[in-house]
Amino acid sequence: MNLDPLHLRAFTALMNEGSVSRASLELRTSPSNVRRIWQSLEEQLGDRLFISNETGETRPTSAAKLLDREMTSLLAEMRRFEASVDKIHRNGRTLRLGADRNVFNTRHFGRLFNSLRHDSRFRISFLEVSGDDGRGALESGACDMVFALDGTPGRRFETRYLPPMRFDVACARQREGEPTLDPSALADLNWSLADFSTRPLALDRLKKIEACGGGSGSLCSQTQFMRWAEERPEGDTEAIVCVQPASFSRSPQVSFLPFESVAGFPLCVTYLRQHPYEFLPVITDQMERALKPPADGSRPSLS
Repeated sequence: MNLDPLHLRAFTALMNEGSVSRASLELRTSPSNVRRIWQSLEEQLGDRLFISNETGETRPTSAAKLLDREMTSLLAEMRRFEASVDKIHRNGRTLRLGADRNVFNTRHFGRLFNSLRHDSRFRISFLEVSGDDGRGALESGACDMVFALDGTPGRRFETRYLPPMRFDVACARQREGEPTLDPSALADLNWSLADFSTRPLALDRLKKIEACGGGSGSLCSQTQFMRWAEERPEGDTEAIVCVQPASFSRSPQVSFLPFESVAGFPLCVTYLRQHPYEFLPVITDQMERALKPPADGSRPSLS
C-alpha cells in the first residue's frame, strides 16, 4: 500500500469532521479532491472506509476505525514533524546543531561550527544532546543535525562520516623544537589517552598508538584530563593524547603538540532523510571540505 501524507491528512479529516465538505475546508481543497483521495484509499485497502448519507454526512466503517487505531502513532509523528516545519517557516532558517558537550568543545567542531556560521542562508544555534538522546532530538525537531562518534540508527535517518577528530598530545613540560610528536616519543613517557568515546573504541585507539611504537599507555576520562591540564601537572603522568579543546589558555604550563601518525576519534552527522531543509546533504559536503586537511599536510586553522 502506497500512502502519501496527503492521503493520511484527508483520512484524518474525514474521521474528525464527519463530512466531505467540512473535511475539504479543513484541508483547504475541493470536495471532489477529498472524494478522489477517499476512493483511492478504499481501492488500495480493498475495503469500504466511510458510508455517506443524503445530506453528505459520513460515518466510518469498522475498517476505518481499525486503520485509525493502527495509524495513531504514525499520525502523531507526522503532526510533530509538520509542527517543526511550521516553526522553521515562522522563525526563519535557523540551523540547529546537536552534539555532546565534549564534542562541541573541540577545535574540530569549532572549525565546522565557524564554517557554517558564515553561511548567509541560515543562522546557527547549538543544543547539547547526549549520545542516547540523538534519535529523539531529531524526530521531535529539537535539532536538525546531530554530531556524534556513532551514528543514529534508523531507516528514516541519513548518517555521513566526517573527517576524524585528530589527536594532539598535551605535554606537562614545553618540548622545544618539536613541531609534532612522533608516536615513538611516547615510549619514553608515562602517558594516557583521554577518552570521550565508548570504551571499546577508546581501547582500539589506545592499541593502535601502542602498535605504532608508543610504548604502553592507559585510559583516562575527560574529567581527569581537564583536571590534569588545569592544575600544575605533577606526579607520574607526563603527557595525555587528546582531542584538543577549542580554547585552552588556562594552563600555560601545558603545551599541545600535533600527533600526526594516528587517526583520532571518528565523527559523524545524522539528519532526517526527508527534512524540510532540502539542502542538508549539500551542507554536509561543505562541512567535509571545511574539515579536510590542506594539501600541504598542515592542519586547517580554527578561523
